[in-house]
Amino acid sequence: MKEVIAEQLYGDFEKSLFAAALGNLNDLENPLRLNNFAYAMRELVRHVMARLAPDKEVHNCTWYEEKTGCHKRISRRQRMYYAVQGGLSNEYVNEELDLDIRDIHRQLRDAIDNLNKYTHIEEVTFNLGIGVVDQCVNQTLGAVVEFFQTIADCRRALVNALAEHIDSSVVDEALSETILSIDQLATHHSVDSIYTENVQIKQIDAHFIHFVAEGTIECELQWGSNSDLRRGDGATLDQSFPFSCELTSPVDEPSAVTVEDNAFAVDTSSWWEGYSDD
Repeated sequence: MKEVIAEQLYGDFEKSLFAAALGNLNDLENPLRLNNFAYAMRELVRHVMARLAPDKEVHNCTWYEEKTGCHKRISRRQRMYYAVQGGLSNEYVNEELDLDIRDIHRQLRDAIDNLNKYTHIEEVTFNLGIGVVDQCVNQTLGAVVEFFQTIADCRRALVNALAEHIDSSVVDEALSETILSIDQLATHHSVDSIYTENVQIKQIDAHFIHFVAEGTIECELQWGSNSDLRRGDGATLDQSFPFSCELTSPVDEPSAVTVEDNAFAVDTSSWWEGYSDD
């Protein structure tokens, strides 16, 4: 379980905090070693959540509102919301993606509650024997793993549903683009069809969904003018090339997909294979 947690950590601080949390367990004479360990682990999770849900991004979400009575204070629940759905509204997640947002966040809440069991100093958690401590440590580590895994599973379910929901829009936008790399191959070209084979969500922030689409573009290359073709002095050739493009859409209208500037790339290397500089 330690290795699983370590894989979720980024930067020296998070890794050092995890090492320090485990270091508490080596102080066998300290009756608070379990409590200190559990508290440090809870703080580690808090820092990871702050990384996954930065203050500025959460504040910029349309669904954000102050609920704690403190100016711009972000609740744990709101950070969990952002970590899973970014700026997407609950209504969109529930109604359009058909995901039960209440169930998603209940799973996250339960995982955190399991972690909190040993952070409070009570008689039943104070100065425990080695065997009991080992058992509680495993339960605490398991709760952290469960929390990270729940975020990953919920995020994956949302991303998969979102990718399916916007797939047709990605194709429509791709069709409307001018593909400069193909312009270099012939006097003229026309795009016959585009097959989007993979759509991958890269990020959902407070304002936009960022994703990458990959597939194949089928086109007709033409050398010479239409008049040249009629005289037999021109030529045409059907050809296909793989493409990739970076796209964005606003979280309040995910189907309004736009292609990022200079982010539609067609791989025409197969056309040039066998050609030399000569």
